[in-house]
Amino acid sequence: MHLTESNMYRSKINQLSRGFSAETKELIASLSDDELHRRLDGMITPPITLAERSDPEMLQLYYTSSYVHLMEFLNVPKDAKLFEIAAGDTIFIPKALDTHGEEGAKYVTANLNQDLTEGFRDKTAELSIEIQVIEDNGARILNYCGQGSMDVIVFHHALNDIVQTMIAQREGIDTIHSDWWSVEPQMLQAVMDYHNRGELKQAVYGEFISIIETCHQLLKEEGIIIFDNCIYAGYEKIGYSSEFHSNYIQFAREWINEADLGLQEVQVPGFDEKWWMVLQKSH
Repeated sequence: MHLTESNMYRSKINQLSRGFSAETKELIASLSDDELHRRLDGMITPPITLAERSDPEMLQLYYTSSYVHLMEFLNVPKDAKLFEIAAGDTIFIPKALDTHGEEGAKYVTANLNQDLTEGFRDKTAELSIEIQVIEDNGARILNYCGQGSMDVIVFHHALNDIVQTMIAQREGIDTIHSDWWSVEPQMLQAVMDYHNRGELKQAVYGEFISIIETCHQLLKEEGIIIFDNCIYAGYEKIGYSSEFHSNYIQFAREWINEADLGLQEVQVPGFDEKWWMVLQKSH
């Protein structure tokens, strides 16, 4: 977490924790800034277990505050236009933009899963920024948003979802009308099968690079793409591999570098390159 480095005072923490349970708010209030910093840093230590009742909200606070810090460090405009890939029903990024942004800020995402879209809309209803949910495949975002229209594109814990969806399509697994969490173990096992056979890159590389090329077109000059990844406990119980999952950022880094798309990596102090990657559109 990057509380002290970004001068994120309690007013921003309070804004990011709106809607949290009374128990979590009391916990946050009881901690000094240094204690809160250490507690949030500990939330992301792999594997994430979420053992305490307050842990899901504290994990959310880790990510929302980290993204606010990134937006400040990278000089993201206060009226930024941001597109998030594969948000599902997770609202970490819109909450971060809502805290960082001012009038004119806009958040856009694309989602084909109807249940996740409904949940996302409910959770973001009270945010002040403009929210647009496109019920289509994110790969077709240029049908809805013009080239050079976005300041920031975010892949929050999304690389795995993208790869899983690609493999699911190959394997005939319905990810649109199904409950995502019910079919996810099947998708994870299918991904592992492709990886263990040495066929994963061949299966997804072209489509993945096409998505990144689309993102490059969508970005304004010097626009930013942010990727993050993490590991939750319990993967091995369903035939998945934490070690494999921990390499998603490196997979993406190698594939994007190999494709030579005109994106330059930016190093951000305090953000481990194993779990984070920031790319900037170059001239």
